[in-house]
Amino acid sequence: MSLRDLNLRTRRRLRRHAWLLTAWCVCVGFATSWVLLHGFGMRFAAARYGIAAIVMYALGLVVGARIWLVHFSQSVRHEASALGTAAPGDAAAFDDEKLAHKRRAGHSFDWADLFGGIADLVSFDEAAALLIIPAVIFAIVGVVLLAGAVPALLMDGVAGLLAEVAVQFVFGALIARRVMRPKAHDAAFMTIVEKTWLAGLALFVLSTGAGWLLSRLNPGGATIADVFR
Repeated sequence: MSLRDLNLRTRRRLRRHAWLLTAWCVCVGFATSWVLLHGFGMRFAAARYGIAAIVMYALGLVVGARIWLVHFSQSVRHEASALGTAAPGDAAAFDDEKLAHKRRAGHSFDWADLFGGIADLVSFDEAAALLIIPAVIFAIVGVVLLAGAVPALLMDGVAGLLAEVAVQFVFGALIARRVMRPKAHDAAFMTIVEKTWLAGLALFVLSTGAGWLLSRLNPGGATIADVFR
């Protein structure tokens, strides 16, 4: 169950929502780090980044996706004729879109494929590739943004997670000729955690490692900017 299982209009909306949810996650992470540094005087970067990663995952992603589910369900009720699962033509259009993207990429280096391959290697789901990125941002934000990794991963990372949540808890699905009815929203929290906990752990480890590396590069420094002063 992924973006392929939804029609074109729904896919576009989920991708837009994925941008917003990701922006929320990143803002939560940086705001947490800022409050810990300036409000509580926590200068040890490894601990501060680790705590920020935990809050970023729990409040940013898990709680954010759960709140999104409530509002998206309401949107579907008001736009039942427009939002829904994919017809055969929609699935074919999705495949053509993916093929066209690969052709445009040509032989150029694809950051999305790189992080997606890492995620597959350790059995992460679709959201994992994206969740690796914020930890890297703490250490090499400029390089990552210039390389275009964040925009590429947004399309298939958080959007893929939202698509799976939408299929399971809003639309339902037809699997092997059996109808899977939408699940009760009460189970959404556990489903989101089940799909993303390993990625959340990687986010914590990488963020903590980035903080430790920062401390090694600039003993006494509290932020990345201190390295360049």
